Amino acid sequence: MAADFRRLIQDSREMTRRSFLAMAGWLGFTAASLIALYQSVRMLYPNATYEDPPAFKADAPGAYAVGSTTVIIDKRVVINHDPNGFYAISLICTHLGCTPRYFQDVTSDLVLAGSSISKDPDTGQQATKADPALPGFKCPCHGSRYFRDAVNFFGPAPRPMDRVHIEVARDGRLFIDRSVIVDRTFRLKV
Repeated sequence: MAADFRRLIQDSREMTRRSFLAMAGWLGFTAASLIALYQSVRMLYPNATYEDPPAFKADAPGAYAVGSTTVIIDKRVVINHDPNGFYAISLICTHLGCTPRYFQDVTSDLVLAGSSISKDPDTGQQATKADPALPGFKCPCHGSRYFRDAVNFFGPAPRPMDRVHIEVARDGRLFIDRSVIVDRTFRLKV
């Protein structure tokens, strides 16, 4: 093939149909090979992600009353403050990853329908016919329900929602890192 190309260069006065198609074929092959090489090298460097970083700062601990549940929906995090301290929950349903919503009553319809609801491990409350309403989370996708402390009690969710790391930053605000999963007993005492 190199000899054919040399002959074509030496005798450039005569361009036959065969030599033109050979040259066009080689140019097309070279261009396709260079594009493929460029795409292969480009694949090694991932595109930028445009999602929020997993760590962020919330308000100072004094902004959260004892017994409060604060939902930060755009960060998909819940900050609970109970008498034992603060803890943060990743607001991602363990069934298929939807974002559950917080409601003051997630149990009364189940209790009135005859279902027995176990105790909320965090508060020790139990939904009964006399007092059927307990606060918690409902997943809008497939109906999973969680107590206020993210323990699942109804629906297809296989386990409780994850607890994430929370600490006090140097500037005195709460620092939450959704990429670090902590034990369910973890509490930040301030």
